[in-house]
Amino acid sequence: MTLRQNVQFCSAFPNDADYDLDVQPGRNIAEALKAALSRRGYRVSEPINGGDHGWELDVWRGRKRLWLQISVLAADECYLMTENMTFWLWPDMDLFRSFLRDLQSVLAEDNKFCVTGWFSNGASVSATELADAPFTPEAAPGSRRG
Repeated sequence: MTLRQNVQFCSAFPNDADYDLDVQPGRNIAEALKAALSRRGYRVSEPINGGDHGWELDVWRGRKRLWLQISVLAADECYLMTENMTFWLWPDMDLFRSFLRDLQSVLAEDNKFCVTGWFSNGASVSATELADAPFTPEAAPGSRRG
């Protein structure tokens, strides 16, 4: 399975930056994601100012933590990065895949988001073909893919 845990998107949210106070844009996006993920049963922190990186959210399902960061470069160039913060020796990949599916649905259901595509950690967005989904199942052994 190919896992793409980051997403490039466009945003119709207003620019809420206050550069005089060193506040990057994207808090309103973080608030919208917090509300949507909370409705899906996640416990979500208040938006955390990540300085020049944008805004962060800590997300929990039970005692297991996930993390996301929202970086707004321009209305038509925004990035959402995620990390599986569950136990590093045996990360809960089922939870992480479920979270990415929920995040994909949240972004698709809100017309203020227009997803450009999903990409993997370490990939250069300009050099990578962006995917329509956070993961693509591999073909089962012995089967043929289209």
